[in-house]
Amino acid sequence: MHKTTKLFIGVVMVALVIWGGYVANNSKSSQATSESIKVGGLYVLSGITSDIGIALKEGTDMAVEEINKNGGINGRQVQVVYEDVPDLAPKAAVSGAQKLMTVDKVQMILDMPYTGLASIQGMAEQNKVPVLDVIDSSDEIASLGNWIFSSGVYANGVGQEVAKFTKTDLKKTKAALLVGKDEYLMAVAAGFEKEFQAGGGMIVAREEFQVGDTDFKTQLAKIKNSGAETIFIAHLGEGGVVVKQANEIGFKGEFLGSDTFSLADVATVAGKVLDGRTYFGLWKNFDSTTPQQQAFADAYKAKYGKAAGDYLFYNVLGYDGMMVAAEALKNANAGSGEDIQKALGKISNYAGLSGSITLDSTGINRDPKTAIVTYKDGQIVRYAK
Repeated sequence: MHKTTKLFIGVVMVALVIWGGYVANNSKSSQATSESIKVGGLYVLSGITSDIGIALKEGTDMAVEEINKNGGINGRQVQVVYEDVPDLAPKAAVSGAQKLMTVDKVQMILDMPYTGLASIQGMAEQNKVPVLDVIDSSDEIASLGNWIFSSGVYANGVGQEVAKFTKTDLKKTKAALLVGKDEYLMAVAAGFEKEFQAGGGMIVAREEFQVGDTDFKTQLAKIKNSGAETIFIAHLGEGGVVVKQANEIGFKGEFLGSDTFSLADVATVAGKVLDGRTYFGLWKNFDSTTPQQQAFADAYKAKYGKAAGDYLFYNVLGYDGMMVAAEALKNANAGSGEDIQKALGKISNYAGLSGSITLDSTGINRDPKTAIVTYKDGQIVRYAK
């Protein structure tokens, strides 16, 4: 064969090899770009507080739908893989997180149950998977290390706001605490206790109960005998039964608490006893939604065929949590866990539906997002002096 011909064939073969390599690499790159970004959703979808968990999931799903409709995150679609945490069980939270990290290979996790976060923290650091609590925020979460973040309501701050109100508006100086054994409830109660005592108030009794209990008469009898003028009840829906039983044993004071006093079962069980005697911290926009929040509520009704109603706040928190996660994933180019972790730490003044969201140097949002409300004729209304 002529040398020129051999040379030509050699050049062609080299070119084909290079082209083949380019096509293969480009194909892999296109495949990587088109692969969805997996986010874990660790929510309570059955049992105690599942109504809140489902509302969070609905809000999260609406955010994902909006993100994907608008081109995804840097051209990649988002997929949320959910794991149920029945009845807030700590073991279920830990096993669910482990599956999401090691089997589903999610890039970050959106979390609802406060329970189990301390154990999840170790796994998050080991697997380099950041965890964002979308509903709660507290001083305790701030202490859990560099891989746990929170965009939700500052629980300690809610308790503090209710304590200020108790001192300045109700003019009460003696309060009792009745606290469910749950980390979120303990954080809210701790905020109330610290602020109430700082303002000169006295905590004259402290009683606890297991989440899901139905008989509180023993604890309430002790509280009544302590001389308490008011009871701060940190509960996950048991508040209606507590108020009813307190009234039955002759307690005449006020009942205080957080957003869980807005759950439908509370009003159903306690009825008119709540009117004019129950004051609690609730989402500051509960009765005056912004245009953006109203647009979200309308979109929710169109999607699910029902009004969000009292659960709009939780829908919004689920939506905001996913949007904050998307912002971090976008800024990190959905890269390594360390990249996403750093991007979460830089979230500042994000314009969420629930209000501005900033994750401080400890990784948490410190906005209680709270207004003081009460019951009037069975309806929740903003407190007015």
